[in-house]
Amino acid sequence: MIKKSGLALLGVMSYGIVESIIFGYDYFIVFSFILFFIISSDIILFNKFTSPALERIRVERVMENDFTRKYLEKQVTLKFSNPNRNLVKFHYYDTLSDNFSTSGDFEGELALKPGETRSVSYSFKCLSIGKFEIGPLRLYTEDPMKLCLENVAIDKASTIKVGPSMSDVFTQRSERLSNFLFTVGIHFSRKSGQGYDFYGIRQYVESDDFRYVAWNRYGAIDGEDLYIKQMEEERQIDVYFVIDYSTGVNAGYNGMRMYDRMISAVINASYSILKNHDGIGFQILSSEIDEFIPAKKSEDPIKNLEKKVAELRPSGDFYIYDALKKIRQNFKKNAVVFIVSPFSYPENFRALNRSQFNTGHPTYLFIPDRYDFEPQSESDVGKKLLMSLEIKQRRNLKGVTSFFNGVGIKAIVARDKELIARILAEYRYARTLNLGS
Repeated sequence: MIKKSGLALLGVMSYGIVESIIFGYDYFIVFSFILFFIISSDIILFNKFTSPALERIRVERVMENDFTRKYLEKQVTLKFSNPNRNLVKFHYYDTLSDNFSTSGDFEGELALKPGETRSVSYSFKCLSIGKFEIGPLRLYTEDPMKLCLENVAIDKASTIKVGPSMSDVFTQRSERLSNFLFTVGIHFSRKSGQGYDFYGIRQYVESDDFRYVAWNRYGAIDGEDLYIKQMEEERQIDVYFVIDYSTGVNAGYNGMRMYDRMISAVINASYSILKNHDGIGFQILSSEIDEFIPAKKSEDPIKNLEKKVAELRPSGDFYIYDALKKIRQNFKKNAVVFIVSPFSYPENFRALNRSQFNTGHPTYLFIPDRYDFEPQSESDVGKKLLMSLEIKQRRNLKGVTSFFNGVGIKAIVARDKELIARILAEYRYARTLNLGS
């Protein structure tokens, strides 16, 4: 492809030749013809040989697999082969997301002899979870006079799935936070009736099972009165997380993405809940995403969540009434529901009547504060803009929390570093209630 500068130079030379012929400038005619011939030859040779040779360069991108974890270094090898009969010099550049921290030869310059194959390597670390594209790989070269440019996009895009980092996954497996969070061993959900532990006694009625008569209290008052033993047993509960995965949770920059921090907090909280022998389940939801993971008292749902979020990017919109409908349809009777959503687009929220907010489960709404994911500015103007944004955000959050608290859904606004503590505090409170079935 001829650059604009090349076309302009050809035009000037053509005009100079015509002008010199008209006015009879003999020496200028010779000079113009020689210069025109040199420029034309350069352009013709480039488009005849160099440009087609570049298009025939074969490229292969090699990775060990298509999965990695956040902050974990991933190695990539690029193999270039020259099937042409002439030397080919070119620049290359592998297109990468701004969520990658890259080092090595992901861009550079090569000169391949006929039949030569050469490999270069680079590594990257992903700063956010999700599914990302690597590529296409671009090759470009210029002629010696910088008048032409050939840019070839090698359509070899690779997909990389990025799961939560090891620190996100294993933080709650260690005991470092256990003493602070005080969740292990909290089992307050009990059911009275036929159970294992003695609860108390009451007066016998005809519908009671005669096997549980407290004979040692027979006739204690009037000589004929009977009493029945009341027993109790501990019941586990299921905790479901409904996670907003719309474009609204894509707020943030570089390694500070809202959806990333939300998933990390949910995973950490899930391991704490699991250590308390309760079930864990998940619903990842938006207008374009609907992933339901049933609750189990094992690590399987958490590992399934890690796999799902590594294959997804936030998309679509989030509607609270769709989330409430899913809760009523999919969740068991003894479930506690934690909805995590920033309510980024208030226009997607419309008030329903109070009965439509009744899920049949204890339901809690956690709203991550978007202010924590706005880039901080050092300038006075930037600081004032951020302050204005924070004031508006606080006003919106106050209205949202007031509304949901009024319809029976407890709403809590959580700063970035407070989210996991808020979730576990509400879980502990829910555990003290008689939620067993």
